[in-house]
Amino acid sequence: MKVITAPQVLGRISVAELVPVMEQTMRDVSAGNALHPPRFAIPINDAGRMGLMYGALRTPAVHGVKVLSLYPDAARHGLSSHQGFVLLFESALGQPVAAIEADALTALRTAAVSMLATRVLARPAPLVFTICGAGEQAEWHLRGVLECFAPEEIRLWARRPEAARTLASHFPEAAIQVVEDLAVAIRGADVVTTTTSARAPFLAGALLEPGQHINLVGASLADSREIDDAGVARLTMFTDSLESSGRESGEILGARASGAIADDYPLHEIGAVLAGDAQGRTEVDQITAYKSHGLIAQDLAAGWHIARALG
Repeated sequence: MKVITAPQVLGRISVAELVPVMEQTMRDVSAGNALHPPRFAIPINDAGRMGLMYGALRTPAVHGVKVLSLYPDAARHGLSSHQGFVLLFESALGQPVAAIEADALTALRTAAVSMLATRVLARPAPLVFTICGAGEQAEWHLRGVLECFAPEEIRLWARRPEAARTLASHFPEAAIQVVEDLAVAIRGADVVTTTTSARAPFLAGALLEPGQHINLVGASLADSREIDDAGVARLTMFTDSLESSGRESGEILGARASGAIADDYPLHEIGAVLAGDAQGRTEVDQITAYKSHGLIAQDLAAGWHIARALG
């Protein structure tokens, strides 16, 4: 069994190369060819939780488990907010294949699915990208934009502008500007990606403009959200898993509870759009959104790719 560390992954694997891997995974999820039972998040103390995800893929025939320490403030100490391992097994004989450090894998696969969703749902050839947040996910989404698109402008907004400036300094060749006013950062953007650790919504629906695409990435549990009820009501929403969304989408659950959206609020899986079983963007002025939950199926597919690539 291989033990693969985060530095090994980050030195060899790009966001762009995982996009086609995630495309097939999202198709498999929507076709019922992937098992991703409900995950567990156990409170440990006021600082964090322990997370457990497990599941299996038919193609490749692998199964496994992801064990994490989820500590949002760990980044202030130079650590990932998602610390742990993905344990990968082949499913023919049940042999262990690899133990892969989870922080790098999680960051890469999450950004790859956001890039896929942007490609599928945004208007063609987006040029102006806004990223909200300045942590690990913000960095890898920024890398993904640079690898997968041809941006004319990338805007960074964060509650702590100094953190956004530090992140921007890591990309001296890119056209990045730090914008301290959220309304200004959103105005005129083709794609807005939220990668924060917010528990309460900070993105007001009134700021959104016709034709934009929104990637909602940072809040992946039912008690967290990044956009308000008015914003949810304006969105044509897509997700990685309807099953996960029904349990964990704080944005949708909150908006439904407040009466901002009806019980029949339309929601489709990215995989169904890719397979032609659901429509994506149908009008140029639609405001589309991808709600990311993060699935063990994505971890297993990315882990298999990484294990093979690193030989």
